[in-house]
Amino acid sequence: MNRSADPLIIPARVTAKDLAKRIDREVSQIQAVLRARQQPDTPDEVIGADLAIEVCKVLGVSASVESRDLALERLYEFETRGEMGYDVGGRAGEIIDGVVTGLDDLDEMIESVAERWSVARMPVVDRNILRIGAYELRSSPTIPTAVVVSEAVRMAQTYSTERSGSFVNGVLATLATTLR
Repeated sequence: MNRSADPLIIPARVTAKDLAKRIDREVSQIQAVLRARQQPDTPDEVIGADLAIEVCKVLGVSASVESRDLALERLYEFETRGEMGYDVGGRAGEIIDGVVTGLDDLDEMIESVAERWSVARMPVVDRNILRIGAYELRSSPTIPTAVVVSEAVRMAQTYSTERSGSFVNGVLATLATTLR
């Protein structure tokens, strides 16, 4: 299989500077595309998934958003706005459907191992990262535990607070001992 034809995987939210680094382009090229679309174009400007994919396409780079990141973005929208945005297919859609349909069970599992923390008290991003991780631990036995936990920690470090990564790691590692 020709790996060069595979799309580059990017986060659902990325700064213009980080996108330039990931796709091996100059920041000025990213800024030019953003300006042409009348979008903010500072190097530290955060770009959403759809716009980042569009920028990549204009610059001749095939890119797609990491499924877990896209699922997190849509679950966040669902929880904060009561709407999911648009339908998401593929692995991200599978994760979203699994989390939404199993929400009560996932929250119970998380609370059973999160010492002195109810899911309702957790930051929205953290609880949705934990839900995604718990869903994958329970429903995706072919994905190694270490991958599920490390991807959840990566998302927490990317999208949440400085301490969220270790919290997510602790909760999912403990949960993994009961689920796997």
